[in-house]
Amino acid sequence: MRLLQIFALFLSFGTAITPSQAQDIKGGKDHPLISRFAASQLDGFQEVGFGQGLYYLPDTAAPAKELQWDKPVTVEGKVTRLLYLAPKGKSPLEVHRNFEMALKSAGATIKTSVNGKDAWWEPAKHWRSNFSEMTFQGVWAADVSPFWRDGLYVYGILKRNGSIYHVSILTAQNFNESKSQEAAVAIQIIEPIAMQTGQVTINADAMKQGLNVEGKIALYGVHFDSGKSELKPDSKAQLDEMGKFLKQNAALKVFVVGHTDNQGNHEANIALSQRRAEAVVTALVKDYKIDTKRLIAKGAANISPVANNNSEAGRTKNRRVELVEQ
Repeated sequence: MRLLQIFALFLSFGTAITPSQAQDIKGGKDHPLISRFAASQLDGFQEVGFGQGLYYLPDTAAPAKELQWDKPVTVEGKVTRLLYLAPKGKSPLEVHRNFEMALKSAGATIKTSVNGKDAWWEPAKHWRSNFSEMTFQGVWAADVSPFWRDGLYVYGILKRNGSIYHVSILTAQNFNESKSQEAAVAIQIIEPIAMQTGQVTINADAMKQGLNVEGKIALYGVHFDSGKSELKPDSKAQLDEMGKFLKQNAALKVFVVGHTDNQGNHEANIALSQRRAEAVVTALVKDYKIDTKRLIAKGAANISPVANNNSEAGRTKNRRVELVEQ
């Protein structure tokens, strides 16, 4: 099957068969999940350790060529964006159908597949919303789309090695080669991953405001190793602010509540979250001289999530310590 000769797509990381990359953009590289169409040139590249991107669903109330622009799917995680220019003689339809067939063959769940015949505004709009901040070679800039017309778009979700990948492929006529109908291909791949949290400390003023408005404040600057209840040294900055806040509000009594995600045994998580809450109370009493009568430690495990536990990003948000006004 010619498809398998052209692509080594979604088989395993590090095994993609790619052609010569002689004129590729400096610093650019193929994503290990998906190879390029044979003999294509990589003309734009962007890789973001943690960012977000938009994916579009079809508008069921409109003709099949249209996308539901006002209700995009927003995905956060590691972002890779690629712009390829296909070789001469390869139409957008041929290039796109090869990608689409490879996605389906790999077992991807296809959420969107539209053919925007004569709809040049669709690829241009998609380009502006997701790809305009890429680094390019050639004539492209933030306000110049490489697409001319006849946009084809596919969005699929693929599970590989315990991770979920969101993949979109937009193919259309290359703007500079509109007469010969050569193809340009924009690919966006987002792998939801846990964002590094605790990099911003909640100060005493923000704690006061949070308690005044909601009666609680979530703190992500208090750190523990997985499965353990000993405070890590990098928790000190957040503990300093907690001690400062409690000293400034001497009449305030609070619950110190430990929260976990839903991984593991619930009873074990109850015990773990209780020990973590107690560790924070101990530190506040010992190191900051806060009256122990003002503090009550409680472990809530995963009974009060702030995000869905189905993703690592959601689980990261759920692992937290909260101050709750008594």
